[in-house]
Amino acid sequence: MRKTVPMPTSAKTRSENSTVVGWVTLRKYTPSATFFRRLRSPARRPKFVGDGRHSPGNDGRRIATAAIDRVSAGAYSCRRKNDADWLLGSPRQLSEGIASFDEFVWRLLAAQIPLLRVTLHTATLHPQFLGTTLTWWRDTGENVQVMIAHEVADTIPYEKNPVRRVCYGRETLRRRLDRPADELDFEVLIELHDRGGTDYIAMPIDGVYAAAYMVTFVTDRPGGFTDSELNDLARVGQRLSIITDRHNQWWITHNLLCAYLGANTGPKVLTGQIRRGTGMELTAVLWSSDLRGFTERSDRLPSERMITILNALFEAQAAEIRGHGGEILKFIGDGLLAIFPIAETDAVAAIAKAAVAAARNAIAAVAGLARHPQMQDEPPLEIVVALHVGTVHYGNIGAADRLDFTVIGPAVNLVSRIENAAKMLGQPIVVSGELAATLDGVVSLGRHQLRGLAAPHELFAPVWTTAPPR
Repeated sequence: MRKTVPMPTSAKTRSENSTVVGWVTLRKYTPSATFFRRLRSPARRPKFVGDGRHSPGNDGRRIATAAIDRVSAGAYSCRRKNDADWLLGSPRQLSEGIASFDEFVWRLLAAQIPLLRVTLHTATLHPQFLGTTLTWWRDTGENVQVMIAHEVADTIPYEKNPVRRVCYGRETLRRRLDRPADELDFEVLIELHDRGGTDYIAMPIDGVYAAAYMVTFVTDRPGGFTDSELNDLARVGQRLSIITDRHNQWWITHNLLCAYLGANTGPKVLTGQIRRGTGMELTAVLWSSDLRGFTERSDRLPSERMITILNALFEAQAAEIRGHGGEILKFIGDGLLAIFPIAETDAVAAIAKAAVAAARNAIAAVAGLARHPQMQDEPPLEIVVALHVGTVHYGNIGAADRLDFTVIGPAVNLVSRIENAAKMLGQPIVVSGELAATLDGVVSLGRHQLRGLAAPHELFAPVWTTAPPR
């Protein structure tokens, strides 16, 4: 189950390197019937280890009992030769890293390791996040994936950050939790103590990247882990790098492609649509926008300040484009090109209205940037947005070894020329005749000869934009 939420200001459960700001829950995962079907039901089923103190709570008891009853003692035992062969199995058995990690933990539990909580911490490449944490609790039976923002690295000193100490310092950290909370040196240990934890171990796992992964194990059994259990966890934990590398490399590639190409275009490239000249015919509403007065402003302001302003400008537009079903294809100086794909012919009017709504909201959001700290003593930002509907070629264009996945065609040329006309007309939103035919409440701006095009085109504006907002 995927779940994206705003970054919280506080939380009951935090990952090792989180603070009161800087993390966001990405998804929660609970074992499904498919997971259980893949494991043989043994004639002799292992019993759940426990003395009542570390058995699952009310929310997780049914899940834990079902999982342990169905995990074959022969399928995985951390005390047998070739015990981690499951980690070498087909990568297609579990397509997501969170599912693979979840099965890893349940197999440890079935092998009679008394676990209360297990976490896996990995670094990543993402514009917003420095890494991700997977956290499994026995009392809920759920795995939760949390993304950690870059700002976290600046808010926690190295000596107080177990993730950095393990991943970058290659330390192995063990802490007994059955002692007064004021004797514990990491914030996360206090929560573990309060939830009945007795022993905590964090260890590095070497992978293909410079920073190690980090896995932690917590038990609530009186007396903590035995030496034999710690040896087993250390040995099996190192094998975890096999599936972690596999899924982390895919996740990093997916993140980068989505960040640089877009949420729709990136996966197309990842699935193999990379040959030059290949693509598809696509009907879409095309968006071309530009900032008025950019040249004068950028010539006057320091580059660092101008970049901050541009980032805020683009984010104000991007939020509305994404929110209304569009995707940004490229940033061009102070402008951008976006598309709102139309999959069904009867959806043209609805998508056209969504694009106009996105443009209206984006203009209002850009005007609101007058309150941005970098806009002090600066004239307000004004953008123009041109919209057109047409068919384009959507695919790979460029040199043999340097490609761009974008759109080309007469429709792209037209929307670009309409954007130039919008500046001359002093209109914040200008639409083509083709798009205007799908809208209610537009007024004609007359016929105009657009640069490079043979025939003049009649242009229109939504009623409320017949005069620039002030």
